[in-house]
Amino acid sequence: MRLLTEPFQLEFMRRALLATIIVGIVAPVVGTWVVLRRMANLGDAMAHGTLAGVGVAYAAGFNVVLGALGAGVVMAVLLLALSANRRLGSEALIAVLGTAGFAAGVLIISRLDSGVELSHFLFGQLLTVGWGDLAVNAALGAGAIVVIAVLFHELRMATFDHVHAEQSGVHVELVHGVLIALLAVVVVISLRTVGTILSVTMLVTPPATARLFTRTLRAMTGWAVALGVAEGVAGLILSYHLSGGAAPAATIALVAAGVFAVAFVLTLPRRQPHHHRPLA
Repeated sequence: MRLLTEPFQLEFMRRALLATIIVGIVAPVVGTWVVLRRMANLGDAMAHGTLAGVGVAYAAGFNVVLGALGAGVVMAVLLLALSANRRLGSEALIAVLGTAGFAAGVLIISRLDSGVELSHFLFGQLLTVGWGDLAVNAALGAGAIVVIAVLFHELRMATFDHVHAEQSGVHVELVHGVLIALLAVVVVISLRTVGTILSVTMLVTPPATARLFTRTLRAMTGWAVALGVAEGVAGLILSYHLSGGAAPAATIALVAAGVFAVAFVLTLPRRQPHHHRPLA
């Protein structure tokens, strides 16, 4: 028990714990829909692309969280506007926008003569999260969960029966746009914790793991959140106890990947073709 409680005798570890829990709840809630709609590549591009907003905000002396959120919204608008071009698949547009934003962010940050480390934004600064960061993350996270709850029916219809959703009056493209904006919120929440790159881990891995052994949407969401929080806390504690200390974000990502690997192997018999059931 001492091994579990010892790290949190320190205030900065208690702040890190709260930040991890926030990400561990919000990212899987949004990530459940990302996994079901096969949008993991979009989450990855969003995580990379928002670095441009971080760089611009940092160079201008603004809050980098607002910069990242602004870049995410711009990416969402561009994706929706450019998706009308039928000559290019959406995956090509996603890749172009994501890499362009990432390259712009790297270029801007690398030219700043301020001693800022690019790795701080890429891999997070979980151990230096402040109370102000936690307040912003909690507010954004609560807002994202409320949006998911309000649009739950529309999201489910647009995800599982696109044609019926349109016939029923659901604005499928608008729902898709809202989900892209929520992806940006998750990346912003993850900015100071697991970083922009590893945010995809918390967004995709817990829901993907839950999808392996659940049969209903609500069960998948509940298990994804439970896994996200548990993996985050376990990774944080493990990083504290590892000899010489270890990067918390990377440790959390490895714990999540390890849990997925175990679940994948254990559920192989259940996932044979004759055992497959559609998610309800």
